[in-house]
Amino acid sequence: MKVLIIDLDGLALAFALECVGARHTVRYFLKPADYINPKIGDGFKGIERVTNWVGSATWADLVWISGNYDFMAKLEFFRDKGVAVFGPSVKSANLEIKRAEGMRFFEDHDIEVPEFQQFKTLADAEAHVRKTPDRYVFKTLGDEEDKSLSYVGKSPADMIARIERWQRLGMNPKGPVMLQKFIPGIEFAVSRFVGSEGFIGQYNENFEHKKLLSGNCGPNCGEAGTVMKYVDKSKIGDEVLGPLEDSLVEMGHLGDVDVNCIIDEKGQAWPLEFTTRPGWPAHNVMLREHRGDPIQWMLDACHGEDTLEVSTDVAVGIVVAQPDYPYSERDWKETEDIPIYGVSPKNQKYLKPQHVKMATLPDMNGEGIVERPMWATAGDYVAVATGMGGTVKQACKRAYDVISDIDIPDMIYRDDIGEKLEEELPKLHAHGYAKEFNYT
Repeated sequence: MKVLIIDLDGLALAFALECVGARHTVRYFLKPADYINPKIGDGFKGIERVTNWVGSATWADLVWISGNYDFMAKLEFFRDKGVAVFGPSVKSANLEIKRAEGMRFFEDHDIEVPEFQQFKTLADAEAHVRKTPDRYVFKTLGDEEDKSLSYVGKSPADMIARIERWQRLGMNPKGPVMLQKFIPGIEFAVSRFVGSEGFIGQYNENFEHKKLLSGNCGPNCGEAGTVMKYVDKSKIGDEVLGPLEDSLVEMGHLGDVDVNCIIDEKGQAWPLEFTTRPGWPAHNVMLREHRGDPIQWMLDACHGEDTLEVSTDVAVGIVVAQPDYPYSERDWKETEDIPIYGVSPKNQKYLKPQHVKMATLPDMNGEGIVERPMWATAGDYVAVATGMGGTVKQACKRAYDVISDIDIPDMIYRDDIGEKLEEELPKLHAHGYAKEFNYT
């Protein structure tokens, strides 16, 4: 099969290599950006690099895109011409990018969401907090939103101080902003793939670990690790995703859709936001869970068939990085050609390369030094270590065993992924959620 991979963030290398391993013909487009090293993927066999993906769209049997913030309208043009594009539509992308549209989408389907208000400026948002001093979560809403400004206030005063600081620094978002009422509880998400005729496969329940440091400290880095499981039955899926199926099909969405929620102390699931694209590192974890050909089921989904086969073991993905993750502000020369020692045929299937290339570097051969081709860094988001098992604890141990095999100078990773679930799972079970997860 001929597959075109459009990589918006330099995070699709592992998927491209999975396709090559399944003997598909791969064309790989890496979108130019200041924070993306164009050498990602260099030296790996079987990947044809293209600098303009448009010319390959009608060549491909399947087009796959890693994100949802660019090329959506152009891809819809090709989809209307009969090209199989496994990815979001303009409308479904906006459920995530324009968060207020996502919130209204829930409300249109009688799904209750946390109270929220929109504001044109940071000054307007600050004035609202001063007038109604509740605890809020701050989010941006524009097409080119600066997600680094997302912030969970510890108190009304803390939120005001943060907004004032942004204004002093001139960090004004390009679009409107949102204040969402803070709801205490346990963060828990559910996703499912959508084909042209509706849902395919099973619900995937997952737990994100968003902060950089252990103990959920430090800056928000998207996800430092994820624990997930395909399940036979999902209460949260039936509540917050099931009612949306027909509308998602109607708006032309194809691929993964995830809803992140808070389960409050009374057991109510409150949707917080959509992800209408592959998740990172979630997609790499799914590569471990999926059975059979990595893309045939996607093409089948575009044609209304459900052929996805998965493991129902617990699966874990842990981000392995290096400085200056999560900021990605260093020059490429500072973050590339650093050897990744310890990668072997035994552990390579469990380690998903991201900002990686092949390079000839020094290595040990017994007690001697040799120069040989090996994995080398090509950025700060280096790889995702994965593990699977019957329990959360077992899956996490196997992922950390993979990390213990490799050596990267100044390697960064959280050492507590999954541990919070020892306390959280019994509370969720009491409300009927996450019933198919066991910690030990």
